[in-house]
Amino acid sequence: MLTITPQAIQYIKERNNAIYLELPPVIDCCMHLQEAPMINLGNPPKPECHEKLEISGVTVYLPHNLPTIPLTIIITSFLGFKRLAIEGWKLA
Repeated sequence: MLTITPQAIQYIKERNNAIYLELPPVIDCCMHLQEAPMINLGNPPKPECHEKLEISGVTVYLPHNLPTIPLTIIITSFLGFKRLAIEGWKLA
């Protein structure tokens, strides 16, 4: 289940009206680790690898292999620069 905060929705709509998530490669040595998905503005380069949803007027493309855990897209800020981030992801 994916939710998007109102601030993140506004941020997305100001820049583009679509986002897509990409899962980084799995680190698999002693433990099975996977970093949080990266959030990109726009449409994915390979739409066939994603499921298309609409959440609060925003088109969202999710990878087919995204775990079904509660996640929230939020806005974070560092030195005045805003970016989208995932909240609720567990590394292992």
